[in-house]
Amino acid sequence: MEKIKIKHFKYNIFEPIAINKSALTVIFYHGWGTDVDSFQSLAEEITKEGHTVIMPEILYHDTRNPLKKHFEKDTLQNYFWKTIIESIAEFNDFFNELKISKQKTVLAGSSMGGFIANGIFASQENVGGLANINGSGSFLLSEKIFREMDNRPDIPLELEMILEKFDPIGQKNCDSPVLLIHGDSDKTVPLDGQKDYFNYLTENEGRKDVELLIYKGVDHQFTSDMLQDLIIWLNEISK
Repeated sequence: MEKIKIKHFKYNIFEPIAINKSALTVIFYHGWGTDVDSFQSLAEEITKEGHTVIMPEILYHDTRNPLKKHFEKDTLQNYFWKTIIESIAEFNDFFNELKISKQKTVLAGSSMGGFIANGIFASQENVGGLANINGSGSFLLSEKIFREMDNRPDIPLELEMILEKFDPIGQKNCDSPVLLIHGDSDKTVPLDGQKDYFNYLTENEGRKDVELLIYKGVDHQFTSDMLQDLIIWLNEISK
Protein backbone atom coordinates (compact mmCIF):
# COMPACT_ATOMS: atom_id res chain seq x y z
CA MET A 1 0.00 0.00 0.00
CA GLU A 2 1.24 3.48 -0.87
CA LYS A 3 -0.07 6.84 0.29
CA ILE A 4 -0.12 9.45 -2.47
CA LYS A 5 -0.85 13.17 -2.55
CA ILE A 6 -1.61 15.00 -5.79
CA LYS A 7 -2.56 18.65 -5.38
CA HIS A 8 -5.08 18.64 -2.49
CA PHE A 9 -6.13 15.03 -3.10
CA LYS A 10 -4.80 12.20 -0.96
CA TYR A 11 -5.40 8.50 -1.43
CA ASN A 12 -4.15 5.03 -0.60
CA ILE A 13 -3.33 2.79 -3.55
CA PHE A 14 -3.11 -0.97 -3.31
CA GLU A 15 -1.35 -2.65 -6.24
CA PRO A 16 -1.75 -6.35 -7.04
CA ILE A 17 1.30 -8.59 -6.96
CA ALA A 18 0.37 -10.53 -10.09
CA ILE A 19 -0.27 -8.81 -13.41
CA ASN A 20 -3.75 -9.39 -14.84
CA LYS A 21 -4.39 -7.78 -18.23
CA SER A 22 -8.17 -7.86 -17.72
CA ALA A 23 -7.99 -6.46 -14.18
CA LEU A 24 -9.93 -3.41 -13.01
CA THR A 25 -9.17 -0.40 -10.88
CA VAL A 26 -11.63 -0.05 -8.00
CA ILE A 27 -12.08 3.43 -6.55
CA PHE A 28 -13.51 2.70 -3.12
CA TYR A 29 -15.15 5.28 -0.83
CA HIS A 30 -15.36 4.51 2.88
CA GLY A 31 -18.26 5.16 5.24
CA TRP A 32 -19.19 8.02 7.55
CA GLY A 33 -16.87 8.46 10.52
CA THR A 34 -14.30 5.92 9.30
CA ASP A 35 -11.08 6.42 7.29
CA VAL A 36 -9.09 4.93 4.43
CA ASP A 37 -6.89 2.86 6.72
CA SER A 38 -9.96 1.04 8.13
CA PHE A 39 -10.44 -0.74 4.81
CA GLN A 40 -6.90 -1.96 4.21
CA SER A 41 -7.74 -5.65 4.66
CA LEU A 42 -10.67 -5.33 2.24
CA ALA A 43 -8.42 -3.73 -0.37
CA GLU A 44 -5.80 -6.44 0.06
CA GLU A 45 -8.40 -9.15 -0.55
CA ILE A 46 -9.44 -7.48 -3.80
CA THR A 47 -5.83 -7.09 -4.98
CA LYS A 48 -5.34 -10.84 -4.59
CA GLU A 49 -7.55 -11.16 -7.68
CA GLY A 50 -5.26 -8.87 -9.67
CA HIS A 51 -7.30 -5.69 -9.33
CA THR A 52 -5.94 -2.33 -8.16
CA VAL A 53 -7.72 -0.49 -5.35
CA ILE A 54 -7.66 3.27 -4.84
CA MET A 55 -9.14 4.64 -1.61
CA PRO A 56 -9.54 8.44 -1.64
CA GLU A 57 -9.44 10.43 1.55
CA ILE A 58 -12.91 11.93 1.90
CA LEU A 59 -13.73 15.50 2.83
CA TYR A 60 -14.29 16.10 6.57
CA HIS A 61 -12.55 12.76 7.27
CA ASP A 62 -9.01 11.42 7.30
CA THR A 63 -6.66 14.44 6.99
CA ARG A 64 -9.07 16.61 4.94
CA ASN A 65 -10.44 19.01 7.55
CA PRO A 66 -11.78 16.15 9.70
CA LEU A 67 -14.74 16.69 11.99
CA LYS A 68 -14.16 16.07 15.68
CA LYS A 69 -17.29 14.07 16.49
CA HIS A 70 -18.87 12.61 13.37
CA PHE A 71 -21.72 10.90 15.17
CA GLU A 72 -23.07 13.85 17.12
CA LYS A 73 -26.58 14.46 15.85
CA ASP A 74 -26.05 18.02 14.65
CA THR A 75 -22.75 17.18 12.96
CA LEU A 76 -24.21 14.18 11.16
CA GLN A 77 -27.27 16.07 9.97
CA ASN A 78 -25.29 19.13 8.84
CA TYR A 79 -22.40 17.38 7.12
CA PHE A 80 -23.68 14.02 5.80
CA TRP A 81 -25.12 15.30 2.53
CA LYS A 82 -22.55 18.08 2.29
CA THR A 83 -19.80 15.46 2.28
CA ILE A 84 -21.56 13.35 -0.34
CA ILE A 85 -22.36 16.23 -2.70
CA GLU A 86 -18.88 17.78 -2.49
CA SER A 87 -17.26 14.37 -3.09
CA ILE A 88 -19.39 13.84 -6.19
CA ALA A 89 -18.62 17.36 -7.44
CA GLU A 90 -14.84 16.98 -7.07
CA PHE A 91 -14.62 13.58 -8.76
CA ASN A 92 -13.68 14.77 -12.25
CA ASP A 93 -10.76 16.80 -10.93
CA PHE A 94 -9.61 13.84 -8.83
CA PHE A 95 -9.99 11.30 -11.62
CA ASN A 96 -8.11 13.45 -14.13
CA GLU A 97 -5.09 13.36 -11.82
CA LEU A 98 -5.11 9.54 -11.72
CA LYS A 99 -4.60 9.17 -15.49
CA ILE A 100 -6.22 5.75 -15.69
CA SER A 101 -8.80 4.22 -18.03
CA LYS A 102 -12.36 5.19 -17.12
CA GLN A 103 -13.76 2.09 -18.87
CA LYS A 104 -11.64 -0.14 -16.60
CA THR A 105 -12.59 1.75 -13.43
CA VAL A 106 -15.28 0.57 -11.03
CA LEU A 107 -16.79 2.94 -8.48
CA ALA A 108 -17.50 1.32 -5.13
CA GLY A 109 -18.33 2.34 -1.60
CA SER A 110 -19.69 1.30 1.74
CA SER A 111 -22.52 3.13 3.55
CA MET A 112 -21.91 6.86 2.93
CA GLY A 113 -19.30 5.76 0.41
CA GLY A 114 -22.03 3.87 -1.42
CA PHE A 115 -24.03 7.10 -1.75
CA ILE A 116 -20.92 8.85 -3.11
CA ALA A 117 -20.02 6.12 -5.58
CA ASN A 118 -23.64 5.94 -6.76
CA GLY A 119 -23.88 9.70 -7.24
CA ILE A 120 -20.66 9.76 -9.26
CA PHE A 121 -21.77 6.80 -11.36
CA ALA A 122 -25.01 8.56 -12.27
CA SER A 123 -23.10 11.62 -13.48
CA GLN A 124 -20.49 9.84 -15.59
CA GLU A 125 -20.23 8.14 -18.97
CA ASN A 126 -18.16 5.04 -19.75
CA VAL A 127 -17.27 4.10 -16.16
CA GLY A 128 -16.68 0.37 -15.85
CA GLY A 129 -19.25 -0.34 -13.15
CA LEU A 130 -20.76 0.45 -9.75
CA ALA A 131 -20.81 -1.51 -6.49
CA ASN A 132 -22.92 0.09 -3.76
CA ILE A 133 -22.65 -1.68 -0.38
CA ASN A 134 -25.12 -0.65 2.34
CA GLY A 135 -25.65 2.76 0.74
CA SER A 136 -28.37 4.17 -1.47
CA GLY A 137 -28.89 5.38 -5.02
CA SER A 138 -32.16 7.07 -4.12
CA PHE A 139 -31.17 10.27 -2.33
CA LEU A 140 -34.51 11.98 -1.76
CA LEU A 141 -36.20 8.79 -0.58
CA SER A 142 -33.36 8.01 1.82
CA GLU A 143 -33.44 11.52 3.31
CA LYS A 144 -37.20 11.20 3.82
CA ILE A 145 -36.60 7.90 5.61
CA PHE A 146 -33.82 9.39 7.76
CA ARG A 147 -36.15 12.20 8.82
CA GLU A 148 -38.94 9.78 9.69
CA MET A 149 -36.50 7.74 11.78
CA ASP A 150 -35.36 10.88 13.66
CA ASN A 151 -38.84 12.46 13.93
CA ARG A 152 -37.63 15.49 11.99
CA PRO A 153 -39.81 17.73 9.79
CA ASP A 154 -40.05 17.46 6.00
CA ILE A 155 -37.02 18.19 3.81
CA PRO A 156 -36.36 21.94 3.52
CA LEU A 157 -36.82 23.25 -0.02
CA GLU A 158 -33.15 24.25 -0.42
CA LEU A 159 -31.91 20.77 0.51
CA GLU A 160 -34.59 19.13 -1.60
CA MET A 161 -33.43 21.07 -4.67
CA ILE A 162 -29.80 20.06 -4.07
CA LEU A 163 -30.68 16.40 -3.62
CA GLU A 164 -32.83 16.43 -6.76
CA LYS A 165 -29.86 17.75 -8.73
CA PHE A 166 -27.55 14.93 -7.62
CA ASP A 167 -30.07 12.12 -7.07
CA PRO A 168 -29.33 9.14 -9.36
CA ILE A 169 -33.10 8.63 -9.54
CA GLY A 170 -34.29 10.70 -12.49
CA GLN A 171 -30.91 10.78 -14.26
CA LYS A 172 -29.75 8.74 -17.23
CA ASN A 173 -27.25 6.59 -15.39
CA CYS A 174 -24.09 5.12 -16.87
CA ASP A 175 -25.01 1.86 -18.64
CA SER A 176 -22.24 -0.29 -17.10
CA PRO A 177 -22.89 -3.22 -14.72
CA VAL A 178 -24.27 -2.45 -11.26
CA LEU A 179 -24.08 -4.47 -8.04
CA LEU A 180 -26.18 -3.45 -5.04
CA ILE A 181 -25.43 -5.19 -1.72
CA HIS A 182 -27.44 -4.71 1.47
CA GLY A 183 -28.57 -6.38 4.67
CA ASP A 184 -32.32 -6.77 5.10
CA SER A 185 -32.11 -5.71 8.78
CA ASP A 186 -30.12 -2.50 8.25
CA LYS A 187 -31.38 0.04 10.81
CA THR A 188 -28.87 2.77 9.84
CA VAL A 189 -29.40 2.99 6.08
CA PRO A 190 -32.59 1.04 5.38
CA LEU A 191 -32.76 -1.21 2.33
CA ASP A 192 -35.54 0.85 0.70
CA GLY A 193 -33.09 3.18 -1.07
CA GLN A 194 -31.28 0.31 -2.77
CA LYS A 195 -34.57 -1.28 -3.80
CA ASP A 196 -35.84 2.00 -5.23
CA TYR A 197 -32.67 2.48 -7.27
CA PHE A 198 -32.77 -1.14 -8.46
CA ASN A 199 -36.37 -0.69 -9.60
CA TYR A 200 -35.50 2.57 -11.33
CA LEU A 201 -32.70 0.95 -13.35
CA THR A 202 -34.56 -2.24 -14.21
CA GLU A 203 -38.05 -0.83 -14.81
CA ASN A 204 -37.52 2.77 -15.97
CA GLU A 205 -34.28 2.19 -17.87
CA GLY A 206 -34.90 -1.46 -18.76
CA ARG A 207 -31.46 -2.53 -17.55
CA LYS A 208 -30.50 -6.22 -17.38
CA ASP A 209 -27.00 -5.94 -15.91
CA VAL A 210 -28.12 -4.90 -12.42
CA GLU A 211 -27.94 -7.21 -9.39
CA LEU A 212 -29.44 -6.63 -5.95
CA LEU A 213 -28.09 -9.03 -3.32
CA ILE A 214 -29.94 -8.98 0.00
CA TYR A 215 -28.47 -10.64 3.09
CA LYS A 216 -30.94 -12.07 5.57
CA GLY A 217 -30.55 -10.95 9.19
CA VAL A 218 -27.67 -8.57 8.45
CA ASP A 219 -27.70 -5.07 9.97
CA HIS A 220 -25.42 -2.20 8.84
CA GLN A 221 -22.35 -4.41 8.36
CA PHE A 222 -19.91 -5.20 5.56
CA THR A 223 -19.68 -8.95 6.04
CA SER A 224 -17.18 -11.46 4.65
CA ASP A 225 -19.97 -12.90 2.47
CA MET A 226 -20.58 -9.45 1.00
CA LEU A 227 -16.88 -9.06 0.26
CA GLN A 228 -16.69 -12.43 -1.45
CA ASP A 229 -19.74 -11.64 -3.58
CA LEU A 230 -18.19 -8.30 -4.51
CA ILE A 231 -14.98 -10.04 -5.61
CA ILE A 232 -16.90 -12.62 -7.64
CA TRP A 233 -18.77 -9.83 -9.41
CA LEU A 234 -15.57 -7.87 -10.11
CA ASN A 235 -13.99 -10.94 -11.65
CA GLU A 236 -17.05 -11.58 -13.80
CA ILE A 237 -17.30 -8.07 -15.24
CA SER A 238 -13.56 -7.88 -15.87
CA LYS A 239 -13.64 -10.76 -18.36
